[in-house]
Amino acid sequence: MDQIPGEAEAGERLKQTALRDFTAVPPGYEPQGTSYKLTLSPHDAPVPALLRYALTLIGLEARGPAEKVAWWVDFMFRNERCELAHQKFGLRLYVRTDASPEEARKTQVQIIKKLRSSMRTVERLILDAAPELLAKGQATVKNQHASLRRAYEYFRERALNPVTIEDERITHEPVEGALLQPLFTFRDGKIQMQMNAFHDMIAAISAYISLLEHDLVLALAFSNFNPDNDDLTAVIGSRWGEKFDRLRGKEGDAAHYRQRLTDVVERWRNPYSHGGFEKGHGATIYLHTPGVGSAVPVGLTGVRSSPLFSLLPASETDIAEVFELFDELDDWLRATLSEAFQWIESDLNVRFDEQFLSLLALARQEDDFAGFLNYFEYRQATIDNMDY
Repeated sequence: MDQIPGEAEAGERLKQTALRDFTAVPPGYEPQGTSYKLTLSPHDAPVPALLRYALTLIGLEARGPAEKVAWWVDFMFRNERCELAHQKFGLRLYVRTDASPEEARKTQVQIIKKLRSSMRTVERLILDAAPELLAKGQATVKNQHASLRRAYEYFRERALNPVTIEDERITHEPVEGALLQPLFTFRDGKIQMQMNAFHDMIAAISAYISLLEHDLVLALAFSNFNPDNDDLTAVIGSRWGEKFDRLRGKEGDAAHYRQRLTDVVERWRNPYSHGGFEKGHGATIYLHTPGVGSAVPVGLTGVRSSPLFSLLPASETDIAEVFELFDELDDWLRATLSEAFQWIESDLNVRFDEQFLSLLALARQEDDFAGFLNYFEYRQATIDNMDY
């Protein structure tokens, strides 16, 4: 898609409304007066590129990049010569005028107000096109691997090495004059530590599944994603198991790891992410069974495997086995999706458009994925520092 449907109509609407006072700089125009600079706040311009886009919709020319400048647009606002520039240290609006500093500031405030008003038209235009753009892979997915990994490792460390809690014996003295002996309560520090470790293990499992789902989506760009046939939105919205099957298939090692991960999720995480109700209601519903003389759990004697059945739901061995599986799975994914994880761990965002996929195919053909990755790392550093 070379342009968004409705651009011409949106441009005409802006010319008649929010941006009607914005025009091109006449050829040969020589600005006079003093130049006044105003840095726009993130509140005024959370997405600077949208302001540039609005100005180009009415026929103004965006230029750049240049040294420490991503882009700039020159224009006239009424009779004043202006420039909007996205520079390394912020988005800046310049106004050159013979007017006083106070009047120049009023002009800048008016320009910002009108630019902000133009966003309603621009955002409506983009949002109308968003479903088609997303479905066809015309999108970049933000790489959140590092932050999601930190969350997982935080809970994992707490689960494997819970904070030491000492035993506590508390004496409760009776009210003065009462014919009672002092009462004592005791808190077992080790049991409390084990409970804390269990709770952190549950949090770590949830964090790991979130990380896994995110990585599988990012890896999709490196695993036969086809913008013409695949729907990126549908993949993102699918369950973790469906993402896993899409990337790794349903046979061999993939089936083995998927089943083991499913067992962990169903035994440990699911009961606590679904209101305390485990699959099959093993230890969460008790049946009033005639003849037995007592309410019995749906899971009967199989209830012994439920984390909801015992005072200490998980032993140190249980916790260690969960993380051993995650480590095995991580190693296997990195081995079988080597290119994808090199990219993911570089912190670069992931594109799904045809141009990116074509460049990836060329790099593979030339057996130079390392060069491909280095190029994009260099390019991103150039963009971040505006070292054009």
